[in-house]
Amino acid sequence: MLTEEIKTSFLEVLEEGVKPATGCTEPVAVAYAAAICSKYLGSSKIASINIRVSANVMKNALAVIVPGTGEAGVKVAAAAGAIGGDAEAGLKVISNLKENVLREILELAKSDNVSAEVVPVEDKLYVEVTIMSREDTVTVKIAGGHTHVYWIQKNEEVIFEKEKPLSDEESKHTNFLKSCRFTEIWEFATCQDLESICSLKRAKDLNMALVKEGLEHDYGMKIGKTLLGERQLQLLSLEEKIVVCTAAASDARMGGAQRPAMTNSGSGNQGITATVPVCVFAQHREISDEKLIRALTLSHLTALYIHAFLPLLSAYCATDSAAMGAAAALIYLESEDEIKAEMAIKNMIGDAVGMICDGAGFSCAIKVVSSVSSMYRAVRLAQAGIVIPATNGIVSENVDDCIRDLGRYVSEGMQTSDPVILDIMMNKN
Repeated sequence: MLTEEIKTSFLEVLEEGVKPATGCTEPVAVAYAAAICSKYLGSSKIASINIRVSANVMKNALAVIVPGTGEAGVKVAAAAGAIGGDAEAGLKVISNLKENVLREILELAKSDNVSAEVVPVEDKLYVEVTIMSREDTVTVKIAGGHTHVYWIQKNEEVIFEKEKPLSDEESKHTNFLKSCRFTEIWEFATCQDLESICSLKRAKDLNMALVKEGLEHDYGMKIGKTLLGERQLQLLSLEEKIVVCTAAASDARMGGAQRPAMTNSGSGNQGITATVPVCVFAQHREISDEKLIRALTLSHLTALYIHAFLPLLSAYCATDSAAMGAAAALIYLESEDEIKAEMAIKNMIGDAVGMICDGAGFSCAIKVVSSVSSMYRAVRLAQAGIVIPATNGIVSENVDDCIRDLGRYVSEGMQTSDPVILDIMMNKN
């Protein structure tokens, strides 16, 4: 039986870790910092913008489209935030860009007045934006979270300051999750008072709207739309429907749609992967709203639990770990068998966990396809009672040990991959 303290902590984790955001969250963090700069500059004309970011932020901003602009990169993100952003909107800072400022945004972004560089910091997520006008200079610094501002300076005056998070500092929510077990997450999701978790239904509303957007318009590489072809969605097999819909939502997300995604662990693609397969399965099987809400809670909380053992940003594509949450949710929807949910997660950990993150971009939709395909396969095997033996590879007998070992593999084993990936990305012939 879960204590009230544990239940409250799970609710806080969900509130903090499952949030709406418009656009890929790394360039959006740059836009957010720029919007705050502009807020303190007032109506003064922008003379220059300097952007300094960590390697992981640059990696995730090189190729992804900034919503409403049709262009990619931290320079475009900063210009969009500075000219058309809402400093009070958090991760939805550029969700309402007006067409009449688009030309100004792109002209500024492509001018010599905007510069960007990677800074040698230990932080996985670091953003520093300085905007100068003729009269004033404002600098905003972010670290430890996409909207975690710890420094605002105007000219020589520090307007706002709090202690910068240590590069390896973990939040109280992360520390709490690391002390949990999967069985506690299962119990919470399946037994918690429905009213307290009904907000998870918004994940369905936002991310399924992205599915519709991706299937009706040409975003990114049109992975979902192409896989659907001339067929009707309702005539696809369940697996095909899950793949097509999840890919389409990612297409729209990475292709610059001005619709928010419900994120997970600070990532829109992780949020999509933890949401869309669950909603498609529930619709296909005509599952009740109550059971869908519980399944979404299980999926998102499991994804957050697994991500607690991973770096905030890394060389590992965490749509795969988000899909492990979806795997648990599909088992719940079909058979309500906790043991088989654990088997499905173990099957995924023994399958394709080495998929790299080589930055946010159109290709994320293909990685999403790989993750949900692995998920569906793992679920089918688990439902048949088949699980990878604990004698094989990094799979252990206990699912919580598996999850911790996955975190160790990513944190230690893939640590040297990021610099190589970024070097390849930035120095192509």
